[in-house]
Amino acid sequence: MKITIKNNEASVLSALGNMGVAFSAPCGGRHVCGKCKVKLIEGQILGDTDNVGDFLACQGIPLSDITVELPDELIIKNEVEGSVAFSPAVRAGVALDIGTTTLSARLIDLNTGAILDTRSELNDQRIFGADVMSRINAARNGKTAELFGLIKRQTQRILNSFRVNEIEQLTVSGNTTMLHLFTNTDPSSMGELPFTPVFLVERNIAGAEFSLPARVVKLLPSIAAFIGSDIVAGLTSLDILHGYNNALFIDIGTNGEMALFHDRKLYCCSTAAGPAFEGAEISCGMGSIPGAINKITWSAENSRLSFTTIGDAPPLGLCGCGLIDAIAIMLSTGVIDETGAMDTERFAISEGISLINRDIRQFQLAKSAILSGIKILCKNAGVKLSEVSVVFIAGGLGFFIDQQNAVRAGLLPMVFLDKIKVCGNLSLKGAVQYLTDPGFLMVAKAIINKSISLDLAADPAFMDEFAENMLFEKTCA
Repeated sequence: MKITIKNNEASVLSALGNMGVAFSAPCGGRHVCGKCKVKLIEGQILGDTDNVGDFLACQGIPLSDITVELPDELIIKNEVEGSVAFSPAVRAGVALDIGTTTLSARLIDLNTGAILDTRSELNDQRIFGADVMSRINAARNGKTAELFGLIKRQTQRILNSFRVNEIEQLTVSGNTTMLHLFTNTDPSSMGELPFTPVFLVERNIAGAEFSLPARVVKLLPSIAAFIGSDIVAGLTSLDILHGYNNALFIDIGTNGEMALFHDRKLYCCSTAAGPAFEGAEISCGMGSIPGAINKITWSAENSRLSFTTIGDAPPLGLCGCGLIDAIAIMLSTGVIDETGAMDTERFAISEGISLINRDIRQFQLAKSAILSGIKILCKNAGVKLSEVSVVFIAGGLGFFIDQQNAVRAGLLPMVFLDKIKVCGNLSLKGAVQYLTDPGFLMVAKAIINKSISLDLAADPAFMDEFAENMLFEKTCA
């Protein structure tokens, strides 16, 4: 894709954002990830020597009008997951899950509750970084309106793509930061102590207020700054308050949100896993888009790796599930030891796709955050790991995760292996139920009322656990 940029822009990356181009920049322009490389076709940029060649969009400053070529794998593509025939005159409602990485929307027949169509897209806000804190920091630097504009235009595009005469109601779930940006609310207060959100309660908004083609927009309530309505939607969808005890819910993403229901109370926490599971901070990492390696297996018989990619496309990089598989294989074959040290410079998976020692460290940080959060949550609830009765894994990563490899790689405790239930996108499922079940909000509020939110950053035991859980178990090797 070729695009022309005027010379009055601070950087090429900034220009792409202002033009509404959905372009992936995992580190948010901090000159860290090195993944926003584009090719200069015409014109001059600051620091360029031969005026033709590759450069980082976050570093390139136009000295004239320039033309650049964007690599296909960095352009955020929109995909249709499935559809059925329906009349534009149907009584239509739409459920929307706004994730830091992905937006998913589902068109519902309000008369029958039938799913008519589904859309899934990578979040256009990724140009401001792959994780929640990058978006909050962008807002603190005066970018709230730009972030709001991106999510509003993307939502408009999704809703219009359903091609119905009228959308009576749009229900929205998402993490607390995403809901703030969706409503053009500055989330800066969540970027520093005491991490105070502007709102947590449910909100009903006229669609016209944000130029959305829906009569009314309803936002599900959240629990805390980093335990959002996506978690509330998932817990309500599971009906966690009935039929379970010592049930653990985990949503694995840039933030590892989790909740443990014990003795009629719901203990909740959020741990900053970082964007490694979303492909950022990993040298060959990428999001879950066509070409991402999502499954890796090892044949001990002929000592060979094999893999699959999303969409069966040629391999371009490694997504979170593929990363977990690779780490598990490296542990099982002795390529890395319990400290994470590699016995080789790089572990090749495919041509041009390999893991290096820095990638292993990034994974250790992410898996330690998740595992430490689980242990501290159980400790505060007075529940032993072995006493957890069921483990619900939600989110996109959870849907495709290899459970044995997740345990082998140290992401989840060994005692969980036979208790794991993979649930997929419960945030979207909950948003759909909010459309169709009049009692859904009442149950969601009951869950919030029973919630106890733990601040891991204020718990000295968390850092002790975090340091210890950086290591891989010797039994994994």
